[in-house]
Amino acid sequence: MSAGRPFRRSMAKGRVLVLSAEIDDDATPLEKEGAVRRRLVATTGRCPCGARLKVPANLAPGSVAVVAVEHEDDCPAVEQ
Repeated sequence: MSAGRPFRRSMAKGRVLVLSAEIDDDATPLEKEGAVRRRLVATTGRCPCGARLKVPANLAPGSVAVVAVEHEDDCPAVEQ
């Protein structure tokens, strides 16, 4: 798991576990902003660029899902 990239896991009905790495103090401002935006998506489901987290409707309780979030091309959360 890379820095700032959260891990989200369905725990029980209505609960979600989100683990997020620390943001390195020596990261560039753009890297820090990208990490913050990825955290926002993981916790709120939305990014300031308009991207949204879409969790599969058929996600079984206790399972792990890997989803793609489509950020705008100029969003700092986009993989470089």
